[in-house]
Amino acid sequence: MTGVPARTPAEGQREIPMTNGDRSWVTATSLPPAEVDQILRAASECVSATAPLIVFCPVKVHVDTLRLAGLEWPDAAAVMVAKPPVTASELLDRLRGELRWAGTENPPHSLPESELQGWLQLPAAREPKTFVHVATDPFADGTDLVIDTFAQRFADSGLRLRLVLPRAAHGVLSMLRERAGQAAHLVDVIVAEFGPDHVVDAVAIVMPFREFTDGRHLVQALASGRPVCVARFASNASMLEGRAIVHAVGGRNIEQDADYGAFFAPHPVSLIAQMTAAASEPAQSPTGLRGRNHVIANLTRSRPASPPPPVAALGEQRPVVVLEAPIFEASSSSELTIATAQALLQRGNVDLRLVATTPFHHDLSWLRDRAPELLPHLTRNPGRADLWLSSDWPVRASRPDCRKWALRVDWEYGSLPHTMTPHVTQDADLVVVPSEFVYRSLTAAGRPASSIKVVPHGVDSVMQEQAAPMPQIMQFKGSRPAVLFCGGLIWRKGFDVFLQSVLAARSAGQDFVVVVKGVGGSQHDGRDGLGELLDRFQETPGTPPVLRLEENLSREELASVYTACDVMMHPYRGEGFCMPVLEARSCGLPVIVTHGGAADQLMDGPSAHRIESNRCSVELPGAYIATPWVLEPDVAQSGELLTQVLQELPTESRRALRLAPAMRAAFTWDSAAQSLEALADEGVRIRSVKPALRELPVVLPPVPRPHLSPVLEPVGR
Repeated sequence: MTGVPARTPAEGQREIPMTNGDRSWVTATSLPPAEVDQILRAASECVSATAPLIVFCPVKVHVDTLRLAGLEWPDAAAVMVAKPPVTASELLDRLRGELRWAGTENPPHSLPESELQGWLQLPAAREPKTFVHVATDPFADGTDLVIDTFAQRFADSGLRLRLVLPRAAHGVLSMLRERAGQAAHLVDVIVAEFGPDHVVDAVAIVMPFREFTDGRHLVQALASGRPVCVARFASNASMLEGRAIVHAVGGRNIEQDADYGAFFAPHPVSLIAQMTAAASEPAQSPTGLRGRNHVIANLTRSRPASPPPPVAALGEQRPVVVLEAPIFEASSSSELTIATAQALLQRGNVDLRLVATTPFHHDLSWLRDRAPELLPHLTRNPGRADLWLSSDWPVRASRPDCRKWALRVDWEYGSLPHTMTPHVTQDADLVVVPSEFVYRSLTAAGRPASSIKVVPHGVDSVMQEQAAPMPQIMQFKGSRPAVLFCGGLIWRKGFDVFLQSVLAARSAGQDFVVVVKGVGGSQHDGRDGLGELLDRFQETPGTPPVLRLEENLSREELASVYTACDVMMHPYRGEGFCMPVLEARSCGLPVIVTHGGAADQLMDGPSAHRIESNRCSVELPGAYIATPWVLEPDVAQSGELLTQVLQELPTESRRALRLAPAMRAAFTWDSAAQSLEALADEGVRIRSVKPALRELPVVLPPVPRPHLSPVLEPVGR
């Protein structure tokens, strides 16, 4: 969809609303209405992710659009462009040829389309009345967890529980009824093969697996269009790699248990949270519909084969490093990945490959302007890597094709959510974090300290005190100092505290202007923005003048924002690193920043003023390993600090300018790239070990067990 630009309809054109599930925009066309309707009907249908892709676009953008389409649909068996004067029949013949050449494949756990029809044809709208659980092995499928959770949390909700047990013995049925206790009259047990009629009225299909070998029931559940609450861990994560297609239940891997061997332990609190979230969905569940489309796209048998991995260059011995990130969006994740890639290229010690995750907010021309040297390294299929570093959000749940898998994690709320476990806490070989603050959050969650690598971000070379000040700001502020806020206009960034501090400094008699550079307003946490608070602030008599900069800026333009301002205030509540503070200090600005969090590593030296804070618990949706928390900055002190800095601004500015070169020297992308090279070298060493010499896994004999186990952890009220 990136290739469809936003466009205002001209006279005689029709307005077409577009969405890719993450953002919405409007384009225009002069095609006949009948053709437009036909295209829109076709676009509403879901097809296999490996289906051939045909691109229609103006000749002048053939090359870019063709390549970008391939990056957006990396599994497509073939990506073709319709070049004039090709006819429809010629294009169809070429398509058939590509399909014959590609062949077919059967993804693991996929089912034939004929077997899925009954599930896919269930109406999306439903009258949710019942939680549904299917089990062939009560221990492996977590039947006891479902019964306990329902009895303790949902028995008074007016909902029922339906257990579908295709091969249950009479003794097991008695045990289940006994376990349900006083809620037994709300539990229906059906001894039959799992079928579409069992989920017509499903609130959700609940599948807290402890062990996973046969994906048939999970694929059927996803195809039903009902929300699915499922334990996600190494055995099934590759099936569930998609944005918001399930309510993922977190937990931990049990390597060895005296009674049950090795298994996954779903956390009861996570199960409660996900069942509650599923119960709050509308009758036509968005999660369920995404899950159904996921089955069509990724879990249907006899689909066209995906492209093969690239052939390695002859004689190439350098470590293969894959950086996976949402490169084509305006976000810190995109920027830090681009900067890391540039540093790796400049060092020249690795074979770099870039995997761009969707949705895309920019096109190739944007990256060509931002970092043209990276274009040749974008790939649909990077092949086997020595180091695969994923920086996407939500975090990658399934292991990619690599020798060493690392997740870059930047978490701001202290305690991790269960949806990130066990991927972050156990499954990935390594976790890369930007600060000691995130490091402590991960060790508190149970991640071994030895497998966490602290790699602070670097600062771009353009972020320096010599950067030419932005003329727009210089004209706006005149002879008055400018106080800068740079970041998302959200509660976590402390934007409300910033405005209160500005009012306090104004009341203390200081004359200044305010510059607000918003970041990420159209994605991620920008949806919970405080833009309306700024609107009211500007409408209030006596407040300082405000200049709002909301457009995306180049790195050079952003540097000019810093140098045009005189002081930066960032009274954040939660940060994983705090890049704007590093950039501001590298450009020679005095800074006023919350004390006690991730930004502490950036606050050495003069002209760095710390706002005292208190640690406060915070309520967030979902389930967490412990209580999430933030830092609440002292509003009164932040106002006093701003007043003090403005009163002593000439001295503060001189000190900050003298420190700027030291900040740039202390935080470099070259140092970050060097750390990643060391991790990639470990992958090469794994590659060089002969298979016969590798440590073989110990195969344990099966452990006898009863049909039903006790719950592993108590379900607290």
